[in-house]
Amino acid sequence: MNNTILIPLSPDSAAVEVTIENALERLRNTITQQQVNNAEYLAEQIITKAPKCTPAYHLLYKILSYQQKHSKLALYAEALISNYSDDALSHQTLANAYRFMRLPDKALAAMKCAVKLQPDNILWRNDLGIMYKESGELIVSQACFEQCINKQADFTPPYWHRSDITPEMPEQYVTRLQKIVEMRASTQNKAQVVHAAYALFKHFEAKKQYHEAFDFLTLGASTQRQGFNYNHQAELDEHQAIANAFDLNFFETRSVEVGRVAQSQSDMHADSPIFICGLPRSGTTLTEQIISAHTLVTAGDELYELAQATQDVLQQIKPRQQFPFWSAELLPQHWQSIGERYLALTKHINTARYFTDKMPLNYKAIGLISQALPQAKIIYCHRPPMDLLLGAYKQILSTGNKYSYDLDELTDMIIAQHTLMQHWQAMLPNKIFTLSYSELINEQSNVTKALLDFLGLELQQNCIDFHNNPRTVHTVSNAQVRKPIFTSSVNAWQKYHKQLKPYAIKMQKAGLTL
Repeated sequence: MNNTILIPLSPDSAAVEVTIENALERLRNTITQQQVNNAEYLAEQIITKAPKCTPAYHLLYKILSYQQKHSKLALYAEALISNYSDDALSHQTLANAYRFMRLPDKALAAMKCAVKLQPDNILWRNDLGIMYKESGELIVSQACFEQCINKQADFTPPYWHRSDITPEMPEQYVTRLQKIVEMRASTQNKAQVVHAAYALFKHFEAKKQYHEAFDFLTLGASTQRQGFNYNHQAELDEHQAIANAFDLNFFETRSVEVGRVAQSQSDMHADSPIFICGLPRSGTTLTEQIISAHTLVTAGDELYELAQATQDVLQQIKPRQQFPFWSAELLPQHWQSIGERYLALTKHINTARYFTDKMPLNYKAIGLISQALPQAKIIYCHRPPMDLLLGAYKQILSTGNKYSYDLDELTDMIIAQHTLMQHWQAMLPNKIFTLSYSELINEQSNVTKALLDFLGLELQQNCIDFHNNPRTVHTVSNAQVRKPIFTSSVNAWQKYHKQLKPYAIKMQKAGLTL
């Protein structure tokens, strides 16, 4: 590798001769200054002139990961691996890129290579365990988590992930985690405390020691909640604003236009998307598992493509108002463009006749979906609110669900979501299938048939035996959906009736049926 290269240091500058080390230093400074586009350009220029410059690739990985350019990230990782097959970071980067590209087998293979190259990297081995768990290989997954624990006993995420497979822990695990929780005041890394507390909750719940279990759950949730800022009132206000923006007048004045959009999309398989909506822990993953077991349906999982398609169109038209009030500014062709952009972005996912999109918070976008993709099917997953409350509260959810770590805030969100769904059902009668979690548990065959009838699909035995569906599942329900229908989660909140009673009263006062 030559020591000097001739490259432009920014998109609008002439090429200059620099040493590779100076170019890399310039790249590091550009990243530090968060000049993402310039950093990406400079990294690619260095790699073009010095295609075996490993540090440039590693810096580019950070840039592309931040931008979520997963396909491009995979190409660069593959390129460096072709020159240096023992570069562990490239294999790990490739695994993450493949995972987001919905290529689970390739992702798992790449992560196995990364861990083989760096066997003492606990973070990567933990991620490998998660990938095995997502693929349904639970025995191998648990072994990975236990290897992590044996290598670094005070690293707590593997305890939590293991507890989702086997809730009860050996006594030495319990003692160790209790000490970590007891020392929480002096622990800088609060995530360690959070995972320890949640794992202890699962352990004591499995042993039916519910008082101790709930104490650890509350401690874990409150510690997690203290770690970030969250404007709860703004979240609630947004729900009301959505109902105000997509009101009866909005739908009545656009009914003819929606028909035209549907007609224009008639040759694009615009009826392919099946949107599965609901709050986390409402049964969205179970519903997708059932539907995607059908031979004509591909599971899309939690897709960001609807948000991306909307953003792409909004960047072109530049509405004056924020969501949801920009809806009044969009013309029929704008809605049509959103729908067509979404279909283009999801084309690689739709390997069958239909595909699912189970981003839970799409319930906020039902008005948008009705205008941009009028032929799409919409399923609303409804679960009794108190079981929904406990189900969400006892999980470590993604950062988009910050309300879930405070019982008052979570109760408010359940009420707000219920109110908004009532609004959608009134505005769009017969367009939304409400899947009752309780009815599905009690009458699996009948409810499954009704669901498939709504989708225009024939009942297949695969959909009844959904637990045999071999697909990869990325959500926290990935272990549960490997089992047949079970009833243990129905009225599970009653185990904590004393602690949860105030929230039941709050829901009843808001008109919800427990």
